[in-house]
Formats: sequence, C-alpha cells, structure tokens
Amino acid sequence: MTSLEMRNLIFEALAEKNPENTPWKMTFEMYGYRGTVSALRTTVEYIAIKHNVIPKVVEIPLMAWGVPGECPRYESNTNLTDENLDLFTEEVHILVNHNILSPGALGGYGDHLPYFHVTQYGLQCVENRDILPYDPDGYMNKISSIQSIDEWEKFYIEQSLKCYNADAFEAALIMLGLAGEYLATKLIEKMDAFLLKNETSLQATYQTALQNKRVISQCYAEYENILKAVLKQKNSSNQCKYPALKALSPLLDGAAKAVYATYLRLTRNELAHPSGLKMDRIECLTLMTGYIKYCETQHKYLDFYVANS
Repeated sequence: MTSLEMRNLIFEALAEKNPENTPWKMTFEMYGYRGTVSALRTTVEYIAIKHNVIPKVVEIPLMAWGVPGECPRYESNTNLTDENLDLFTEEVHILVNHNILSPGALGGYGDHLPYFHVTQYGLQCVENRDILPYDPDGYMNKISSIQSIDEWEKFYIEQSLKCYNADAFEAALIMLGLAGEYLATKLIEKMDAFLLKNETSLQATYQTALQNKRVISQCYAEYENILKAVLKQKNSSNQCKYPALKALSPLLDGAAKAVYATYLRLTRNELAHPSGLKMDRIECLTLMTGYIKYCETQHKYLDFYVANS
C-alpha cells in the first residue's frame, strides 16, 4: 500500500456517514468527529478489506468506541502488516501537522493523543477527501474576494500555498512568480485596449515599444513607462485627465513594484535553475503575505482599464 492510498483510506473512514459501512455500525460523524486513533485504524482496516486493498486473515477485534485500544500485531489482532501500520501512523501525524486532526477530544475522552478531533479546517478536507492548502488567515478567501481575479490566477496562488504547506518554499515562490507574471500579462494586454479607445497616439508608441519583446519583465517595464505617460495627460481644464487612475498610484508603492516586477521574476529564474539559492519559511511567507495587497491593487488598475475600454 502507498502513502496516498493510506491517506485516502483515512479520509474515507472519517467521511463515512453510513453506519452499515463501518465495523462498529458507528461513524465519526455520530460522535462529532471525535474518537481514538485505534477507532480510526480499525475503520481504515475494515474499509481496506472491503475494497480488497488488503486480505482478511483474522477477524477484526471490536471494542467500545473511544477506548484507546491494544497494540496491533499482524495476523493476531489486525490485518494490517507492520509496513501498513507504520504508514497509518505516519499519515495520522501528517494530518495532525497540517491541522486536520488535533490531539484531544471533548466529552469523556482525553486531552491528547490517542484521542483526537477533526478541526474545522479538517472537516473541509474530509469533505473534499484531500489535504487543502492550510489557510489560517483566510488567504484564499482574501484572494477570491478580488472581483476580477480569474480561475487561472487563483490556481497558481493555490498551488503556491500547497507547496508552502509541504515546506517546498522554492517551489512556492516559483508558483507565486507565475501568478505575478500571469497578472502582469493581463495588465499589459488591457492597457493596450484602454489606449486604443482613449489615447491612440500613446497606443502607437506602446505597440512600437512592445515589438520584438518576448520576456515578460521587459514588456512589463514598457507597461510602466506608458502608465507614467497616461498619468501625465491633461484634460481641457489642464487637470489630470484620469484622476481615478492617479489615485491608485500611492497604493502600489515602489517597493512592491520592484519586488513583483523585477526581483520576484529574477528570483524565479534563479530557482528554476541550479543556483544553490534557498528560501526559508519566513522569507517565503513574507512574500506570500505581501502578494495579497499587491494583487488587490493591481486588479484595481485592471478594472479601470476594462471599464474604460
């Protein structure tokens, strides 16, 4: 049995709502998703036999729900081999580390393992039968609240979170860089449509500047140049022609632009090739946290171009 198979069996055991599909005729749902590791292991064993994942060589000994359980021994009181028992224990600890399961349970249980309860976040994972990106600060909720964000952009950011949760910090930064590049591409394209309707002479300049440029960082640099030119345009009263656009400028400070228009792109290149560059958790989390505000502000620019094209 593989680790993934064991994890799927654990999720299935936790998610089962039909008592007839369990050894005790009782589900974790019936007990508020609280119980013991031994109850979970026995339910996993029962389901594994039913799915023909493991052979049944002995009867599964049943005990009262919530009892810690005896030490399992293959072919004596369990059908799980030593290797599978190790896999089960490892996967349980992975779920604890991901805050899907938490030690301790209310009621007549104990306040530490082998007693456990499924967390609120864990209930979402059980429903989806998968480890979702751990999101204690509502990261994806904040990202998803940006009206004009699309599924591809959310996909890259969600992948970044998954990598971060797996301690793959370099991979997390690569995916965040892809999200930033995808957003930059949309800004470059929508600026062109905005210029075509409102500033035809600038649009011609912009088109010329973009010619023969294939690297996204170079194209984004031309986007920034033309944005500066747009902000200098005056109306008939010699006032700023696009005050709503100008009002956004203080929100997108120079440091943020430098990070995501140049540094992040360069970092992604270093990470994508053997360079010895390593990220730690704090560095990665700082970039990911800062990206929320950056993303919100850039989408306000994007919304302006779309609304005025």
